[in-house]
Amino acid sequence: MNGKNTIKYLELFSGIGGFRTAVERAGKSSNVDVKCVGFSDIDSNAVKTYKANFNVGKDELEIGDITSINSDEKIKNQLPNFNILFAGFPCQPFSLMGEKEGFLDSRGTLFFQIANILSIKKPDFFILENVRGLKTHDGGKTFERILEILKEDLGYNVRTEMLNSLDFGVPQVRRRLFFIGIKNKKIFDEFSKIEFGGKRERKFKTMWHLLEREVDDKYYLSERLIKTILADGSGNYKSKSEINRIFARPLTATMHKMHRANQDNYYSDAFINGKYVSSGYVETTNIGKKRIRRITPMEAFRLQGFDDSFTKKASLAGVSDTQLYRQAGNAITVNVAEEIIKSLFRIA
Repeated sequence: MNGKNTIKYLELFSGIGGFRTAVERAGKSSNVDVKCVGFSDIDSNAVKTYKANFNVGKDELEIGDITSINSDEKIKNQLPNFNILFAGFPCQPFSLMGEKEGFLDSRGTLFFQIANILSIKKPDFFILENVRGLKTHDGGKTFERILEILKEDLGYNVRTEMLNSLDFGVPQVRRRLFFIGIKNKKIFDEFSKIEFGGKRERKFKTMWHLLEREVDDKYYLSERLIKTILADGSGNYKSKSEINRIFARPLTATMHKMHRANQDNYYSDAFINGKYVSSGYVETTNIGKKRIRRITPMEAFRLQGFDDSFTKKASLAGVSDTQLYRQAGNAITVNVAEEIIKSLFRIA
C-alpha cells in the first residue's frame, strides 16, 4: 500500500478506539492515508472518550448498537464501503473470567453480526481480537466453528495468532487471540511469512519505569483495605498475593473494584522510589513499605500503549476514574494491533 490511495476502515465494538489509534499510527509511519468511515459501540462513556480523542468527521457513521443494522439490506445500504474491518468483539462469553457460555450467550452471537457484514461488504482485510480462552472454549469447537465460517463460508484466508502484549513494547503480560483475514491469496502467502512475537523495545522498560512518582492520595489503600488486598485468598481458594511486580498482570475491566493482589496490580512507595538495577530487579527503600497504592488510570492506559494525552483528554471530557479503569481493561493493546497493521501495509 502507499499514500496514493486512501484505506477506509470500519471499527466495530470500538470501545475507546484502540484499533483506530493503531491504524492511525501505522498509517503515519507507513505513509498510508487512512480514513474511518464508521464506528460502533453501545457504551456511552467509551464513546465519550473516543470522541474526546479523535476528530470524528461529519461523514463518519456513528452506528451505536450494531445489532440495529439487522438485515442484509440494511448492511448493504446503510454501511459505507471499506477496505478493512476491525472488531474487538465482546469477550465475556469466551473469557476465563466469565461463564464460558460462548454462542449460547447473546453477546457471543455478535460474531455472526460481524460475519454477515463481511459476507455482504466483502472488505479486503479484517482483524478481529478476543481473549485467549476463545481458543479452548467448548473443547476448541467454538474456535473451529469461527474459522470454518471465516474460511469456508466467507472465503477469507485466515491466520490466527496468540500474541502477548509484553512482546510488543509494554510491560504487561496480556495474551490475546487475533484473527487476520485476507481476501487475496498472494498477499496472504506473503503475510504468512512474517513472524510476530519477537521482543520489542519498550517505551517503559518495566513497571518501575512506567509508574508515576507522585499521585493523588485517593489511589492509596487504607490500612483496613490493605489487609483484604494482601490476603492470600479466602475459604478453599488460596493464591499468593504479590505486589510490586516488575511486569504487570493483565488489566481487567473490573479493576476499579480493587481485587486482591493476586489479580490486580499494586505498588508500594518503597518500590516506586527504589533503585532500578539493570538485571531487572528493583532495590526497594526502607521508607514507604506500608504505603501501597493501586495503579492510576494514566498508568493503566500506558500499559495498553496509549499516550498520556489520551487519558487527559478523556478526563477533561468528564469521564470518571471508574469508567477509565473499565475502558483500559477492555481495550486492546495498541502496540500489538499497530504491528499487525504495519505488516499488512508493507505487503499489500
